[in-house]
Amino acid sequence: MPFSTNALPMIVDSSHGAGLRASEGEPIIRRGTWGLEMKILDSLFAGVLLFSFAAEGLGQPRIASRDEHIDGVDPGVRIFVRSKMAEGTKTFTDENVVLFVHGATFPSTPDFDLTYKDYSWADWMVQHGYVVYMFDKRNYGFSSREKAMDQPAAENRPVSRSYLVIRDLGTVVDFIRARHHIQKVTLIGWSWGAMTAGYYASLHSEKVAKLVLYAPLYEFALHTNLGPGSGLQNKRKPYEFNYGMGAYRLATAAANQARWDGEIPAADKSEYREQGVVDAFNAAALATDPTSGSRNPPSLRAPNGVLEDSFYQATGRRIWNASSIYVPVLVIAGEFDTWSYPEDREGLVRDLTNAPSKKSVLIKNATHFVLFEKQRFEFFNAILEFLKGK
Repeated sequence: MPFSTNALPMIVDSSHGAGLRASEGEPIIRRGTWGLEMKILDSLFAGVLLFSFAAEGLGQPRIASRDEHIDGVDPGVRIFVRSKMAEGTKTFTDENVVLFVHGATFPSTPDFDLTYKDYSWADWMVQHGYVVYMFDKRNYGFSSREKAMDQPAAENRPVSRSYLVIRDLGTVVDFIRARHHIQKVTLIGWSWGAMTAGYYASLHSEKVAKLVLYAPLYEFALHTNLGPGSGLQNKRKPYEFNYGMGAYRLATAAANQARWDGEIPAADKSEYREQGVVDAFNAAALATDPTSGSRNPPSLRAPNGVLEDSFYQATGRRIWNASSIYVPVLVIAGEFDTWSYPEDREGLVRDLTNAPSKKSVLIKNATHFVLFEKQRFEFFNAILEFLKGK
C-alpha cells in the first residue's frame, strides 16, 4: 500500500483505543479484536509516534507513545519496544526510567498498556512522573518469531528459553541507556518477567537502578502448577521436563478466564474484578498474534521455553540466584497467587543477601492478576512508594 508523507494514513488500533500514523516505508501493525483480520507487515518499524490524552480535563499530562523495532544481539531477532512519557519530557535520569518485563503467556502491551478505562499501568506511571518502556521477548507479540513458531509445536523443543530472552532484555536496557544517556534502568517484572528480570539483574546489577519482582517463582519445590505431578513433568523420567509439550502452546480467552477465575476465592468473581477488563485483555492479547483468528476458538501461540525453565526452577534446579543481586529489591504479590507461592517469595528474600535494601509486600484479596483487579491502586502505590524511596 503506497504512502504519502504529506497525508499519512491513520491506522486504527481498536484493542488499544488509539491510532498510529505510519510514515513512508514503515510497516503497518493493524490491531483489532481477535475476530478481525490482523496484519503485521515486514521489515523496519522506525519511530511510530502515538499521542493520546490521559485523564483529559483532570490536569494529567498529554502522553507521547512510540512504537519501534530494534535489532537483538542474535541474528534475525527483532524486538518490539514501546515507550511512553509525558509529552515534552526532557529529563531522563537513573531514577525516572522504568522497563516493564512481561510474563509467560502474553506480551507486553496487553499486560502493561491496556487501554480499557483506567487500566493502563504504563499511563499511571507516566502520570506519576516516570518514563516507561516495555518490550516483547522473542517469539512473543510484535517481536520476530522464529521458524519453529510456524511449524507444528510437536516438531521442536521449547523456544524462548530464559537464557535467550535475557539477551533481549539486555538489548533493550542498553538501547534505553544509550538513547537517554543514563547508566541504570529500573526493572519491573511480572511472573516469568520477574524471574527473567531477577536473572538479568543477578548478572548485570551495574545496569539496574531498582528491581521490582511481581509474583516471582523462585524455589517452592511443591508447586502444584509447575512442579512435580504437573503436566510439565515427564512421567516416565520424573526429573525431566515433558518435551512432548513442544515448542509452544495455544492460549485461548476461555483458558485465561478459567485460570483467573480459579484464583479468586469468592463465588462472585466481580468482587475482585469486572468482567469487562477480562474481555478487553483477552481481545488485546489475541490481537498480538496475526494467526490467532485462523483457529477456532481463536488462540495465540505462547512459547514453551518458560515452562521448561519454570519446571526446573520449581524442582530445585534454579537458573539464577538472588544472592547475586546488588540493587534494592521489592518482592510483591497478591494473596491468592498460584504462580508465586509464599515459599517462593520467602526463599527469594532470604537469598537477597547482597541487596542494599529489600522489602516484601503482600496485597490482600488479590490474585496473580492484581494489576487488573480492584486492589490495583494499592498495588501500584506500594511499588511507587518503593521507587520513590519512601
